[in-house]
Amino acid sequence: MTDLIIYIIFFLLTLAVSLYLNGYLNRLFVGNKLTDPINERSSHNYPATRSGGLSVFLTVCVASAFAVATYNLTFPLYVLLSVFFMTLTGFADDLIEVRYREKLFLQVFAGILMIQSGYSIDSFHGIFGVEQVPYWFEVFVSLFVFVVIVNALNLVDGLDGLASFLSIKFFLVAGGIVLISDPTLFLFFPIIIGALVGFLVFNFNRNNKVFLGDTGSLFLGSIMAFLVFYMLDTQNTLITDDFITRPLLVVLMLLYPLTDTLRAFLIRSYKNQSPFVADRIHLHHRLADKGYQHWQASVLIFILSSFVLGLNMLLFGALNLYGSIGVTLVVLILFYYLFFK
Repeated sequence: MTDLIIYIIFFLLTLAVSLYLNGYLNRLFVGNKLTDPINERSSHNYPATRSGGLSVFLTVCVASAFAVATYNLTFPLYVLLSVFFMTLTGFADDLIEVRYREKLFLQVFAGILMIQSGYSIDSFHGIFGVEQVPYWFEVFVSLFVFVVIVNALNLVDGLDGLASFLSIKFFLVAGGIVLISDPTLFLFFPIIIGALVGFLVFNFNRNNKVFLGDTGSLFLGSIMAFLVFYMLDTQNTLITDDFITRPLLVVLMLLYPLTDTLRAFLIRSYKNQSPFVADRIHLHHRLADKGYQHWQASVLIFILSSFVLGLNMLLFGALNLYGSIGVTLVVLILFYYLFFK
């Protein structure tokens, strides 16, 4: 009961700090004419700033520092360096637009820092009959997954609330797993969810609208990548090991960002376009073009992806890995024709 009260207090305190910083930084950005440009790809037609990501980052830093000082919350040094480096890369991109080749190089460097923390993808956990993998392959796969995750979340940040809702879903599931596996790390989850809820208040505010920008999406994506490494690393025992295989679990936790990014890259490649050039071919843009309001589309995607995750966790014991993959594909095709076609 005492722990629950502490978690609630940290959530509420973080929410309050997030609300203050989002309002303050938004006014600061507007005062310095750092508003988001409106163009043919924009999903807004009124002034907005990309201050939200910086607000979330600073809120999490302040709350985490307090948690470290007063409780047993700890983070590996190289994880902190990797996340900070990605956040700095995103901030630079929001201000001066870093070219994608340079951004990719910086992401690989941040991924190397993350691996130095001691967490990585050192096993396939029986997928394709593979358990432990050689170290060189472990590094290659970990870097690839890191780059994919940070870019996938960045690419789906195209509607108000979407990246935040998907991040909250991810952190809720990861938090539930970590609470059993490593209670000392769990305090971080009320902190980051509180920061995102405070951001959402302004993200849905037409008069004082803020976006995550690359600062926020790369910050959140790098944290997600660390938690994926944490969950896939064989040195950690997860409560979910008894009823779902780890690789499938993390894919389902990131289902929409991964599937939408893969779809967008395939379509762009088919059209002989650069896979890194921004456009409006994402599934969430389809919903917006069909008349869904941003919050409606974001909530719908949140519900559909949560349904697929929950269904697999319920049925995995009866279906095994390949049965779950088959059911997931059928459900995704059904959802596509019902909502996105």
